[in-house]
Amino acid sequence: ETTGPEILADLPSITHFVGGLGTAGTLMGVGRFLREKVPGVAIVAAEPRYGELVYGLRNIDEGFIPELYDPSVLTTRFSVGPDDAIRRTRELIDREGIFAGISTGAILHAAVGVAEREMAAGRRADIALIVCDGGWKYLSTGAYAGTVSEAAEALDGQLWA
Repeated sequence: ETTGPEILADLPSITHFVGGLGTAGTLMGVGRFLREKVPGVAIVAAEPRYGELVYGLRNIDEGFIPELYDPSVLTTRFSVGPDDAIRRTRELIDREGIFAGISTGAILHAAVGVAEREMAAGRRADIALIVCDGGWKYLSTGAYAGTVSEAAEALDGQLWA
């Protein structure tokens, strides 16, 4: 009810919205709103690669279908591995001072991938994404310690997602 209008007010030239495929609430709500208001807008779901864990996100092909999920809202899905999600999460901290969580890193990675594809094709890409989680809940997981590979390995051993 509010996020979609806020995004459109701030970025009226939006060409893409990238959201995480978790509960699907924000992705579906914003996606429906933008599809109604912006002809041709692409709605992209960031999801984990099949068989891999990215905290807070789910891969539809693994059988978990959120109650709010409507595939007709999406233009495409973008698969992200845990290493890429962690790397982008750390980039947000280092470059922007944003202490976000792992699912936000995955969403950022998907948005950067979409931007690279569009630029390579010579098309404009005005992309909005949501910083959907804070880093504080991942502090005890090892996500911010060691190398990206070490952090991904530490996260893979966690029992909650």
